[in-house]
Amino acid sequence: MSISSFVTHLFLPHPTNNHRPKVLHLDALCIYVFLFGLFYISSHAVWRRMPDVLGYATDIHVERLLAETNAKREAAGLGSLQLDGQLSEAARRKAVDMFTKNYWSHNSPIGTTPWEFISESGYAYGVAGENLAKNFSDSKSVVDAWMASPTHRDNLMKAGYRDIGFAVINGILNGEETTLVVQMFGSRLGSKSGQQQVQKTTVSSVAAATNQMPAVKAASSAYGNVTRKPWLDLGIFNRLVAYVFIGVLLGVFGVDAWLIQRRRIVRVSGHNIAHIAFFVAILIFISSMQRGSLL
Repeated sequence: MSISSFVTHLFLPHPTNNHRPKVLHLDALCIYVFLFGLFYISSHAVWRRMPDVLGYATDIHVERLLAETNAKREAAGLGSLQLDGQLSEAARRKAVDMFTKNYWSHNSPIGTTPWEFISESGYAYGVAGENLAKNFSDSKSVVDAWMASPTHRDNLMKAGYRDIGFAVINGILNGEETTLVVQMFGSRLGSKSGQQQVQKTTVSSVAAATNQMPAVKAASSAYGNVTRKPWLDLGIFNRLVAYVFIGVLLGVFGVDAWLIQRRRIVRVSGHNIAHIAFFVAILIFISSMQRGSLL
């Protein structure tokens, strides 16, 4: 079979493929599923071995998290939060503890609570809260995820908070490279909000932002900013491969429909529903490639 005949057999309706491009036959879907699974496993194996070559780009900065958090609060008519060194130290210790003990939870495996980290940092709180996030690519995507969750949004918009602390640290968690964002909220005991009630709020989240004053930048640098730029971003690469694949098949669908109508070919049966279901499954797979998660 010549190259031109092989291409026709694969992509155009022809007697050799029962007037349906071979790439649109139902049995081809099994091959596609296998290839996508192999591609996913292979790309992630490369990522774990060579994250600087094929990995997830990360650009998260404390000052942007703070600025975006305050922008959301101010838009809702709430007061802005002040970056507090003791809360940031508590957040840093919590992040280090999570990496050291290898857990993704508000409480450590030995039962250490967020409030212990806050108290040990010297911050005497009347109201306190902790937010956790991991594996977001940039500050904006973090805060967008936070605001999209009703419980996390409620914590972000809590009127009783006056101070906030951040830690953004990269490390290995559960066998994979992870960027953790820990945020500690609070109001000091004796402040107006602290006198109202002693309250502990634990919800998960993340924040993102733009720029802030130089003093904030100087303070935030002590508690971590993570910027990673691999040669090829794995998330973008995965989506590009999937979109190109779906685009090619949709193009084959269009040419096939046009030729069938032009040649007036009558088919006994078709598998359009199966193909549509397959495309929907691929789109769901692409959407699930988002790594960011909240706790």
